[in-house]
Amino acid sequence: MLSNNYYRGYIKAIWKKQEKWGIILGKKDSITKDYMGNPARFADLFNGFCFHGAEKVLPSKLRDMDTAGVVILHSADGAAVPTQKYRDVLKVLTKTDGKAAYCILGVENQSEVHTAMPVRNMLYDAMTLADQISAVGNSHKNNHDKASDSAEFLSGFHRSDKLLPVVTIVVHWGADEWDAPVSVQEMYSEDIDDSLLKYSPDYHINLISPAMMSDEELDIFQSDLREVLKFIKYSKDKQSMQKLVDSDPKYKSLNRDAARTISVCANVDFKIPEGEEPIDMCKAIEDMKDDARNEGRLEGRIEERLVSIRSLMKKMGWSAQEAMDALMLSAEEQKQYSALI
Repeated sequence: MLSNNYYRGYIKAIWKKQEKWGIILGKKDSITKDYMGNPARFADLFNGFCFHGAEKVLPSKLRDMDTAGVVILHSADGAAVPTQKYRDVLKVLTKTDGKAAYCILGVENQSEVHTAMPVRNMLYDAMTLADQISAVGNSHKNNHDKASDSAEFLSGFHRSDKLLPVVTIVVHWGADEWDAPVSVQEMYSEDIDDSLLKYSPDYHINLISPAMMSDEELDIFQSDLREVLKFIKYSKDKQSMQKLVDSDPKYKSLNRDAARTISVCANVDFKIPEGEEPIDMCKAIEDMKDDARNEGRLEGRIEERLVSIRSLMKKMGWSAQEAMDALMLSAEEQKQYSALI
């Protein structure tokens, strides 16, 4: 006879699945933001992508920036509508003295493919540049700096002023290939005359998508970003994923944030024990398999009991209550099974 403990375990397993998807849908963005907000990983991303692994961006030279920006849109009646946009991670890279700003670096995390990412990213970068112009203009105003002519006065940006370049990398945390445009011009109709098109500025996104990268390209990263991206790359092929984890000793000693990022991005529901670090991914995956096998056996017992109840109801013409009485189920079990019939 099926015990109450089995039933409670079954219900717990159902809630566990729902909780898992809630985390994936509701917390994936926040988890990847926290993960890439780490200065060492952030620096590693740009060193790998921009400098082929050379340590040009130092974590100690990075300073957090406000990720909020305001863009002015216009409604149908022409009224200006300020809209606030938030970037995922934004940092300023300082020069070797750690004081003078050198460049602004941004990361946009995408758990799913975004078919209009070039325009979206172009807007973000333009807003970051526009914020610099506003800041320069306010500085001149507060310091009572006189403009040399009407052009400088109207713009608030003097000819001697300079902007910091903005470099943004889009990290696709999915296991599928990025099958959407990576430039603005890819989004235009194919019948546009090339002579005209060359006068339309293009914008390319800097894309990291593990499914489209070789192992050698991923090996250029030096932090646990390498292990996370490689796991995501192979997560759709269970045998390849298992081979990767078994063959690379770094997966036996993984940072908690990295393990959590793998769990939500690769949709792998393994346990991350509270307070335990580093995380042994090999053990975590084996534990996950054991849980799945136990859950499968439990679901099998539940289903067998339901089949018996329904069979008696059909063959004997009994009510559910009569069928459960015949199977000698307790009052508590009858209550529980009534909800499943």
